[in-house]
Amino acid sequence: MTRPAAIRQSRLWLAAAYLLVIGAILYGAGHGMSGLLMRAHWSAIKSELETLGGTLHDSLKPLLPAEARPSAQLLTILPGLCLVGDPCPLPSSLLPRHAVSIADPERFYLRLLNRQGRLIAHSPGSPKTTAAGPGPVWTVLDGQDGERFLQYSIHLHRSHAPAPPSAQPAELAELDWGYLQIGRSLRGLDAEGERLWWAAQTIVLVALLVAGLASWWLSGLAMQPLLKAYRQQEQFSADAAHELRAPVANLLGVVEAHNRVAPEEQKAGNDMLAVVWGQAQRLNRLITDLLLLAQLEAPEPAAALQECDITQIAADLIEETAEAANAAGVTVQLINNNEAAIRVHGSERELYRLVSNLLLNAVNYTQPGGTISVSLRRERHQLVLQVKDSGIGISTADQQRIFDRFFRSDPSRSRQQGGTGLGLSIVAAIVRRHHGQISVASTLGSGSVFIVKLPATGSGSFRAALLQQTPPPAA
Repeated sequence: MTRPAAIRQSRLWLAAAYLLVIGAILYGAGHGMSGLLMRAHWSAIKSELETLGGTLHDSLKPLLPAEARPSAQLLTILPGLCLVGDPCPLPSSLLPRHAVSIADPERFYLRLLNRQGRLIAHSPGSPKTTAAGPGPVWTVLDGQDGERFLQYSIHLHRSHAPAPPSAQPAELAELDWGYLQIGRSLRGLDAEGERLWWAAQTIVLVALLVAGLASWWLSGLAMQPLLKAYRQQEQFSADAAHELRAPVANLLGVVEAHNRVAPEEQKAGNDMLAVVWGQAQRLNRLITDLLLLAQLEAPEPAAALQECDITQIAADLIEETAEAANAAGVTVQLINNNEAAIRVHGSERELYRLVSNLLLNAVNYTQPGGTISVSLRRERHQLVLQVKDSGIGISTADQQRIFDRFFRSDPSRSRQQGGTGLGLSIVAAIVRRHHGQISVASTLGSGSVFIVKLPATGSGSFRAALLQQTPPPAA
């Protein structure tokens, strides 16, 4: 699988994972919300039936006949009911409102049962049931054309009924007469549930489409650091292979040429060995710099940090590089505006390498007769180190990559001087490791100035930051 295809597939899987999680949350929220709404409607319907049943019960108690059986008296009390066994057509219009009747037979129905649970009268359109007895208090029945009804069953009591002489006072007021069943159509509730279902599906589908686009965008953002690291790894591998290929090819060529030299030509053989030695030294410097970069990206033990006099380090390095500067025909000077020494917390070995690389870089890219100045000053809680040269300068485009590994603004000049292309990368890694900042300002033909800012001793917050064990971010 090619790299672009693998990246697209990884991004697709990441977006799918995002979408799956968001979809599960949306579906769960939609299902819960619709369930709450339907539960509220269901509770309202039950409350309505309970209220209606209680009203009808209280209204019917003084009017009920002595026996619970089909009779004309029932039709007088509840007009619109049908006695069991008689035809019961649906009315063409609503029944006149009565004190003990239900106004809308298309939504409600009534059923009267005797104490044994046998049906004696019912309203038109009530569902047919073969169950013996009144059944549970609440039940759902299927009516005509698949319509559902919620049925509520209660006891009917008859008031002022004659009681035996032995009856208690509490039994004189009313006796069990039978059962009253009130049903309400669930057509509206079912339609509302269907509307809620389709609304929830539509909202979730639209939300998933938006979430899919957002997931694709977020997965792209999440993969950017990985892609950047992958590209840096690819670039590093390519650069390292390019840098190692030249000295290895030279070594192989020298060894092959040495094998062809006659024994009497010792001087030519010695020259070849000198070339081998130089290339081996170059390889050694390259490997050493790569190992140093790897070490700089690892966490620094707290015990390795100490107070370092950066002024003394700069003075020592100027003295050490004096010979190289004289050979290049440039002048190096130290400018220290502070009388007291400026100290920082860090690794003396790494700070030494930082200043050394900046000095050698300035010497390598400054023409004979030029000058290099190293200035030190303190700004509040920061040390400001500036290395300024009057060299060839750096273009604006190259300034964006000057701290990348193996990058050279003038490759031929750097290789001739034995550089590995890792000097400024090491400088940037050391600055990050010491929680500082580095920048460059340059103009072609007018020189360059590298500015390093490091936390100086005396600030309260930087010491704790330096003692952290987390590694610094990668370049």
